[in-house]
Amino acid sequence: MPTVDEAKSMARAMESALRAKNLTITHGECLDIVACQFGLKDWNVLAAQAKRSDAAARRRIALLKGWALLAEHRDAYDHGSDDDTTAPGGAAALIRHDPVLGPRRYPDPARAFGCYVQTVSAVPFHGRRVAIGAKLRCQDVTHGATLWARVDAMPGHTFAFDNLKEASGGWLFGSAPWTERQVVMDVSPDAISLHFGFFIKGRGALWAADFRVEEAAAATLTTPPVPPSARPHGWITPTNLTFSEVIDLSAA
Repeated sequence: MPTVDEAKSMARAMESALRAKNLTITHGECLDIVACQFGLKDWNVLAAQAKRSDAAARRRIALLKGWALLAEHRDAYDHGSDDDTTAPGGAAALIRHDPVLGPRRYPDPARAFGCYVQTVSAVPFHGRRVAIGAKLRCQDVTHGATLWARVDAMPGHTFAFDNLKEASGGWLFGSAPWTERQVVMDVSPDAISLHFGFFIKGRGALWAADFRVEEAAAATLTTPPVPPSARPHGWITPTNLTFSEVIDLSAA
């Protein structure tokens, strides 16, 4: 995808070449022809995609401090800080399923899952009820998007987890303006870590802003109450010691 300036230069070169052969064509028509060369409907579509590509390129070289993206194919997502003037608090983070590379990495959109996570110590919250909230907005989300939180002990043991799947109006679908979402859970005195973030399943885009992690009033209900649970231990074990397993990032 060319930048906007590169596409305009291509259109000017085409216009000059055609006029040299006594063919009259407007600059606007040249812009549309350049867009068609890239398989796009017209100049407006190309300009919008080019600006989005430029923003994505800037995000790729700027990490969000304290946050990490989890995804089977990270390159299938445009993610990071986004200049959204409508964002509460003035700043937002974005996870967008790339419309070109995303379908190649995930032919079945139901398997696509991109998630931002932050992990902090649970010690300051021991014995307390914690509310984790944020403002979210989404665009063309196919399989759901929302925030989530988890309280862990050692790897493989979870005290509490909630992704609002069972909550009324917990997940966002399609396109929605800025909407408040909140998870409330108890932090065990034996907890080690607190994890929280936001995710998108399938295709589309999700923005998050104004995250808050704070103590909730004792009368505030958890969302919903989640009993302690255990899952198979998730120890990190030695792997690929012969360097024979290679992940091909260019594979379709």
